[in-house]
Amino acid sequence: MKKIYFFLLALIGLQSGLLAQSPGGVSTALQLWLKADNTATLSPTTGSLNSWTYSNSTNQFTATVGSQPTVAPSTFNFLPSIAFNGAQMMSGPTGAGTPGAPIPLNSPAYAIFAVWSSPAPVVSGGPNMRVWAQRANAGAAGDNAFDGASLFVFPGGQFNGAPFFVTPSPYGDQPEISPYVTGVSAAPAYNAAILTYTPNTPYISELNLLNQNTNDLELMDQTNYATGPGVTSTDPAGNATANRKITDAGNFLGARSLALDEPFTGNLAELVVYSTNISAAQRSAIFSYLSLKWGIPLGGSYISSAGTTIWDAVANASYGFNSSNYNNFVFGVGQDNGSGLSTTQSNSLATGSGNGMGQSGMGNIVVATTAAMSDQNFLIVGSNNAGLTETTTNLPALAPAGSARYATQWVVQSTGNVGLVNLSFDFTGLPHVGSTIGTTTDFRLVLDNDGDGDFTTGVANQNYFAPSSFTGNVANFTGINLSGGLNNGKIVFAILSHAAGGTPLPVTWTSFTATPEGGNVNLNWAVSANQNASVYEVDHSTDGVNFAKIGEVANDPDIQSYGFTHSNAGAGMHYYRIQEVDLDGKSIYSQIVSANLSNVDNFVVRALNNPVVGSVQAEIEINAPKAGNASIEIWNLAGERLATQIQAVNSGTTRIPLAMMNGLASTSYVVKVKIGNVTQTLQIVKL
Repeated sequence: MKKIYFFLLALIGLQSGLLAQSPGGVSTALQLWLKADNTATLSPTTGSLNSWTYSNSTNQFTATVGSQPTVAPSTFNFLPSIAFNGAQMMSGPTGAGTPGAPIPLNSPAYAIFAVWSSPAPVVSGGPNMRVWAQRANAGAAGDNAFDGASLFVFPGGQFNGAPFFVTPSPYGDQPEISPYVTGVSAAPAYNAAILTYTPNTPYISELNLLNQNTNDLELMDQTNYATGPGVTSTDPAGNATANRKITDAGNFLGARSLALDEPFTGNLAELVVYSTNISAAQRSAIFSYLSLKWGIPLGGSYISSAGTTIWDAVANASYGFNSSNYNNFVFGVGQDNGSGLSTTQSNSLATGSGNGMGQSGMGNIVVATTAAMSDQNFLIVGSNNAGLTETTTNLPALAPAGSARYATQWVVQSTGNVGLVNLSFDFTGLPHVGSTIGTTTDFRLVLDNDGDGDFTTGVANQNYFAPSSFTGNVANFTGINLSGGLNNGKIVFAILSHAAGGTPLPVTWTSFTATPEGGNVNLNWAVSANQNASVYEVDHSTDGVNFAKIGEVANDPDIQSYGFTHSNAGAGMHYYRIQEVDLDGKSIYSQIVSANLSNVDNFVVRALNNPVVGSVQAEIEINAPKAGNASIEIWNLAGERLATQIQAVNSGTTRIPLAMMNGLASTSYVVKVKIGNVTQTLQIVKL
């Protein structure tokens, strides 16, 4: 009995941890969390959305036939949104004390976050729009007791004049205290917009209402994230807490009431409501989560749900060669289990679009991971925005005579190791004198692994990659390691043009990996343009700085993939690099890779297709340092073992279908995976 009791306690703790996801890891007073990318919470019929369930509870918004919004694919950073056309809306839980009413009756404080955009033009007579609203009267359009909260947009505001609306058009909260202004500076002036609306612009918005009489509303989006929120007073009389009465008879998406007044035209990707204030630290974590997920760049630092700074805006504002400011067009990939974030491909919506297509003349970059990431691993990219004209300054020492470089360069700040990535660069609208788009030998991606951005130095720590292919004007670079640069994990990269001129570059590295297997480390690398290569010298280090040669492999012009095994490497961290030597004596180093042999029996397991919906097959993925057999058990939350299977696993990644779950009921299950003396446990939810 004691064994079962303690096992149940462990299961309860596991389940609590797995369900404890929240935006930026901020869960206190979280009332409403809607995510357009959470397909398990959407109930569509032929593209129309019938219901949208909260991601933090079983409450939901519903739509009547004929007024359903639609699911729009790839709206923001490869992810979907919910599209409203001005004649569609959804209603949610309402009423005093009703579970799921986002802001409790007469609550003195709240916070609203949203990711949204609208194409509505800024014109005289432009309509009021409510992205989300909570109000006193559910049905009537013209009541005098709104006394609620909302994300309010007024595209025509700039034409009405002060004090009610100003130029440019504002947006924000509207607590409905006379004179009913929103998104503008504090009383008595009300003559300057804090948050301004521009059509077709993706916004991350925060409306933070404080429990005080003056300066009680903080307004923020990505445009003032770096400097701090704008502050205004909702009540000119300075008696906001008495005059502002939150009510909960109505709870709507896409309109102000059931009468469909002030309807919203645009896209809503995520909506978060807290029934309390948000601190500055919490705000940073929530904004960081939303920015990385939806590809909307911020001007300040990024913080993970664990409180780690994953993009240091202060350090990156004056960094490296020429003290460049890299806080431009920031985007990235990463895994943050506390937020439920798993961004595997990304571009900045300041240079690209929702489906990754680039804006002309912006040199849009898309980064995509090639393998599963671990929690709290991030790779974030920022531009110094130096322009995309061709220049011959700061050229790498190994660049062929006649080469040019696009003036802009990018810094990568990595936390952990996301593994190899694929990177694409869009040449649409860019000059390329002497180069031909589609000719892979004319261009190079060059990495400065010492991270200072001075490409004229550090030849031993530079890598060159030719495009593996072109898709129209987009160059595709595959198998790139952008993690673990020598300067605090940072790498700077640039794009070379006219790279085929003059003497050819040394061999182009396309990939290099180090994989533990027992007490050995298997090194594998791939190259291209290796016709002039002679030999590959393998260097080893235990500190990542001081290297010694441990072997060499001869080049074959007809072979592009090579391997070498470091036998009996011993426990601890190991670093490797390859020096390729040409027939004429010219040489170039690979990137540095590492392998940890501190626990050669450890492995990583994750659930795929979780939750399991309908006829979808439950699967797990095991990443093991060596081949062996895995014992896989399915347990219910009552502590009963339901099924067992033995599965052979390979060194590296093995995907395993869990057919033994096919006949099980819809509920939560615990999966225990044991290899050798190590056991890993995870939860799979079957819907």
